Amino acid sequence: MIKSMNEMRREFAKRAQQMRLDVDCAMDGAFMSELAVVSEAPGAREAETKLPLIGFSGKFLFGALRNAGYPRQSVYITNVIKRQLAFQAGKVNLQRHELDNWIGLLRWELSRLPNLKYVLVCGNYALQALTGEYGITKWRGSVLPFTIYDGDTQQYREYTAICTFNPIVPAERDPKTELPFRMDVARVKKVIDGTYESYDVHHRINPSFNEAVSWIDKMQDEKEPVSFDIETVSSQTACIGFANQAHEGMCINFRDANSNVYSPDEDKALYVRIQKLLADPDVRLVAQNGNFDSYWLWYKDRIRVRRVWFDTLLGHHTLYPQLPHNLGFLTSQYTTHPFYKDDKDEFREGGDIDSFWRYNVKDCAITWEVHRRIHNELVNQGLDKFFFSHVMRIQPHLVQMTVGGIKIDGALKETLTEELGADVAKLRTEFEDFASQLMHDSEYRPNPNSTPQMKDLFFNKLKLVGRGFQVDKANKERMIAHPRTGPQPKELLRMHTNYKGEQKFFSTYVDVDIDPDDYMRCEWKQYGVQNAPGRLSSSQVLWGSGTNLQNQPVRAYEMFVAELGYGFGYFDLSQAEARVVAWEANIPTWKEQFERARITGGYDCHRALASEMFGVPYDEVPINDRDADGSITIRFTAKRCRHGLNYRMNYPRLAETTGLPIGEAQHAYNTYHRITPELRVWWATVEREVRKTKALFNCYGRRLQIIERISDDSLESIVAFKPQSAIGDHVCQVIYRSQEDDRWPMQGKVMAARVALNIHDALIAIAPLSKIKTCLAVMREHAERPLMIQGEQLIIPADLKQSQPDERGIHRWSSLETMYL
Repeated sequence: MIKSMNEMRREFAKRAQQMRLDVDCAMDGAFMSELAVVSEAPGAREAETKLPLIGFSGKFLFGALRNAGYPRQSVYITNVIKRQLAFQAGKVNLQRHELDNWIGLLRWELSRLPNLKYVLVCGNYALQALTGEYGITKWRGSVLPFTIYDGDTQQYREYTAICTFNPIVPAERDPKTELPFRMDVARVKKVIDGTYESYDVHHRINPSFNEAVSWIDKMQDEKEPVSFDIETVSSQTACIGFANQAHEGMCINFRDANSNVYSPDEDKALYVRIQKLLADPDVRLVAQNGNFDSYWLWYKDRIRVRRVWFDTLLGHHTLYPQLPHNLGFLTSQYTTHPFYKDDKDEFREGGDIDSFWRYNVKDCAITWEVHRRIHNELVNQGLDKFFFSHVMRIQPHLVQMTVGGIKIDGALKETLTEELGADVAKLRTEFEDFASQLMHDSEYRPNPNSTPQMKDLFFNKLKLVGRGFQVDKANKERMIAHPRTGPQPKELLRMHTNYKGEQKFFSTYVDVDIDPDDYMRCEWKQYGVQNAPGRLSSSQVLWGSGTNLQNQPVRAYEMFVAELGYGFGYFDLSQAEARVVAWEANIPTWKEQFERARITGGYDCHRALASEMFGVPYDEVPINDRDADGSITIRFTAKRCRHGLNYRMNYPRLAETTGLPIGEAQHAYNTYHRITPELRVWWATVEREVRKTKALFNCYGRRLQIIERISDDSLESIVAFKPQSAIGDHVCQVIYRSQEDDRWPMQGKVMAARVALNIHDALIAIAPLSKIKTCLAVMREHAERPLMIQGEQLIIPADLKQSQPDERGIHRWSSLETMYL
């Protein structure tokens, strides 16, 4: 029997030698401790000192553990792998059989510790070695039991694992994981002192028709918030669950493993009863990402969710926009339930389908508990009013935008698909032929879509010089501009850029699945732009059709059409971000120019800036961004400076975005900041505020809680937060205020017009032709509502457009023309 740390080291070294394993760093700490820390492998510092977790990440870990009451000298410390790992091509040089040997030795090692009961499991290797689970990002925060066989007693000993990241991740690689890491480590004390309670859920599954109806009645009658969640299989709704407390719920599953559960009449009656519950204005509905459940039920099952009262994803996003918001993460942050989200797929791999229904109940019950905890945080941090009056107010309108979609000219899309598909195939063949000729190898056919093959072609075979080894458009431009690049490689690079542009347009915007009714739909997300919370993002819907509708290229606009008798109304906020910057940074010249442009209508602020930057009279500054020969004008340069340099962009990036030579870009950069010194003062003010409070608020009351470490890289997005998020929130309020306005066109109780698209600072509505001007008037009024910034009003003017009919009377997105009310 081993009785001391020295005996442990000697016996471990002997066993490792027998397995031909090199030990660079053994174990350390308190042999008699009831708590062990198990990390993954020693780094250079650990290998040098022969002590585990002695470097920066170790100090980071034990700083957190000390706060929990466990200093370094009180715990046993070891690694799964006890040699310094080497990396080849970014991958760990570790064979599976070697890892298995290290795992076996670790389990033997821990079984020799007489008092060990608890293990802080740090990283993937440690998680796998002790619990058999994979994926520390999923399992971090979980508290799991595990056993190790003790050869001396010939019995299994029971232990408890508290799972978290390898400390090098929050300490050096990803500072945004620091907060969850510290939350995980804080659980050690609760587990050891017995205050950590397991989270149990009572699952009601496979209910009869009467049991299901009774449960829905209970949800409606008890006046508690009701959490609901759906699960889907094969693009159909498999079940819907409900819970109005934290530890019990029911899954109403419409199928079992082989057939439908209810008769057709019972099915219909259940759907009607569920619709009544979800439409009740007195029921406070709770959901995790309720946007998805709502648009799915509406489109797939014709069940309309009146309004989700509390969305846990959006509540957490309001509190901590830089953290993950999936339910797995929220479960670990707000409950003691271990990770369970992989349970969803167990039945697909031959498991019991009842595990799927139990999973649904867990989702409902845990979402209910998470909502309670997040609600308390919102109230305590003074964000509840903003959350309910703004964040949740927009959600039903986004659901409607998803379900409404936008009609596609199917014939035109089919023609574009055929013609462009053939063009893309031709461009690819031409590229491959030319590359083959350059290499003097008739069998060489490099794939232009393969990044590794393009790197090999450009940098190994052709020896081209760029910045690093990227094959993006910017680096290809650098390669073209390099004096050592000959005419044929230049032509090949241009061919590749041309092919990639056409291929992206084809695959992303043309060859996209649309729904059977010839509409394209996308999911509108309130949480998709991490650095600018408040802005919307979009993606394909969960049944696989559609795409991002915010970044459609102009050449695709013709495919999007309005229904017969309807047209498009469009508004765009004029120079919105720059105006907010002018007010936030208190730049008097800009404020005067922007107000003059707003009031007079004909004054061009970009020409005014170019006039000041380049010493040219205003009237002599070109009115366009490019000359007749396609070269950029000083107006374009000034505009790009205003769009980029406000947020700490450097002059090399300015050169890339404008196409200016590096010397001219540097001159423009210096001139811009010389005539606008207020920007640097504003940056310094924002930085002081962030370092002092770790938070920023925009003019709508949205908060950016800073959980990453402040650096030059992070400050660029931090400085941009107030302008970018304010405009995002401003556009969102236009959507809900306009569609809730009494003047908005209605047909009975149904809206006759609807907002269909958000294109960043712009919105497009679809309305009856006779009502487009009414819609535009309402939207403009709400778009031009003043923002209060630094105690002053800012009014951002909205430019309006209306679609015009083609020869067949069809209104297309491409036919928008400026109009004046």
